[in-house]
Amino acid sequence: MDINAITGITRLERIVAEYDAWLDLDLFPVSKMRVKVIQRLNDYAAFTNLRRCNRADGQPDGTAGLGDTPDEALKDLLTRFVAEAREALPPDGFVETDFVWSAPEDF
Repeated sequence: MDINAITGITRLERIVAEYDAWLDLDLFPVSKMRVKVIQRLNDYAAFTNLRRCNRADGQPDGTAGLGDTPDEALKDLLTRFVAEAREALPPDGFVETDFVWSAPEDF
């Protein structure tokens, strides 16, 4: 499809996979998140519907995974998501308010 021929559309991304990721309750205060993998022009990107907030400023992180294949993007995202959570883990552990959910219509 020649997307440039369609007036009003600037980019088209295809969702190639969706997953339920079950989380370790020793690390996370919620049991499950959704993951979406999209095909972009030259690569794949993966996103979660759960974002960890920085306790210092309350802003949600922008963790995403990138790869040349859907599996690479998924692995990159999950590896980063868990590593960043472990690095930011407070001494008293995370609570649900340390995370925000994406809008349902985005997932």
